[in-house]
Amino acid sequence: MNTGIRLATDLDTTGREEIQRLRDHNFTQLVTAARRTPAVLRRRPGLDSVHRVEDLPSLPVLTPGALADGCPPHSDEFLLDGDRPGMVLRSSGTSSKVKMMYHSWEFNEQVSALGARGLRAALPEPPHRLANCLYGADLNGSFLFTQEITRLLGARVYPLGNVTSVADTAKIIAEHSIDTLAAPPGYGVDLITGTPPEQLAPLRTFLYIGESLGPSRIKALTDALPELTVRSLAYSTTETGPIGYQCRWQTGTDHHVHEDAMVVEVVDEETGLAMADGEEGELLVTPLSDTGMALFRYAIGDRGRLSRQPCRCGSQAAVLTLLGRARQSLNVDSETVSADQLMSRLALVGITDPADCQFQVLWDVNRYRVRLLLSPSTPRDVTVDAVVAAFSDTVELNQIVTGPRCLGFTVEHVEPHEFVRTERGKVPTLYQKLVTA
Repeated sequence: MNTGIRLATDLDTTGREEIQRLRDHNFTQLVTAARRTPAVLRRRPGLDSVHRVEDLPSLPVLTPGALADGCPPHSDEFLLDGDRPGMVLRSSGTSSKVKMMYHSWEFNEQVSALGARGLRAALPEPPHRLANCLYGADLNGSFLFTQEITRLLGARVYPLGNVTSVADTAKIIAEHSIDTLAAPPGYGVDLITGTPPEQLAPLRTFLYIGESLGPSRIKALTDALPELTVRSLAYSTTETGPIGYQCRWQTGTDHHVHEDAMVVEVVDEETGLAMADGEEGELLVTPLSDTGMALFRYAIGDRGRLSRQPCRCGSQAAVLTLLGRARQSLNVDSETVSADQLMSRLALVGITDPADCQFQVLWDVNRYRVRLLLSPSTPRDVTVDAVVAAFSDTVELNQIVTGPRCLGFTVEHVEPHEFVRTERGKVPTLYQKLVTA
């Protein structure tokens, strides 16, 4: 990479002091690049007093809405060194406004390097032939991310995309002895559980990205192919690039943090104060790059906890356990929707107060039902057809209620006590129940 950023070749064999030295160096590179870019410095005047990672909490949290407002073409206030060549991606999951991410080619190279490094740690041997069944259009980056990782690992890639039917993908796996599948969880589970095992005999590894698989879907996969290795492709977002990776000992929602390239904070969702190691809270992420976009303390919409207890793999990198979406958003079958996004569409049918509704997603292994609960004070003529029409020009909401894994969508007027409440007694606008049995 033609930048000042330095990454460890193998984070799992890098000592704690060296990890911190690389992190501190890269943080300095980020701050220096931000200070020399007038538009970014105007957006973050407090950067003058930020010199070390420990000074980060003095800066305000960057919300998805604020990022959307400052993204091109509206503004250049997050662009380091101005409008440079690179790749433009779109992320619209955690805000009612679209976020247009301008990744420089140098930052994109960093993203790919982190992804490849993570998979080297996750798998006993790299893929030889990989079927890339991720979504490959609409300014989405995961498909190209997987292409680049495969290239860096020296493997052969089959760019099928998720529009290829599972039957055709299974046939290609059998004919070409493909050993690795990269796909969204829903597509991967449909393929593996719906195909005769003998046809998938060459398949050794399933790599997923975009959402958590959950215990039930993992069980369905291993029941279908007992020898299958299931790993996260990466814990990554369009805005930040890869945040974490799984070693060979990790499964589920545990990931090591790319600590030389990311600063991850866990803060209380109500107060914004830092949580101690092992305590859960909202995640704030600061990608360390001197090109692309400057995202200081970005609230990515996830909850989790950090641990620095030694991992069995020997890595000194912190372990991040993901605990679901933060209160303002949730992930459904690789589509992310926010409370703001939901309310902007429900306003079209006369529902304007978040306290009057609850959007529930109730899973049954690899399928789910959606219930929109409305309080008695809402208009009684709000129907399923009216809500679906209101959702029709919003990709994420429309896909959630009409997609192939949705078993049904209902609109129900109920008493307020029927809304699900959190342990703190609050009523979330968005609620998701994952099947664990």
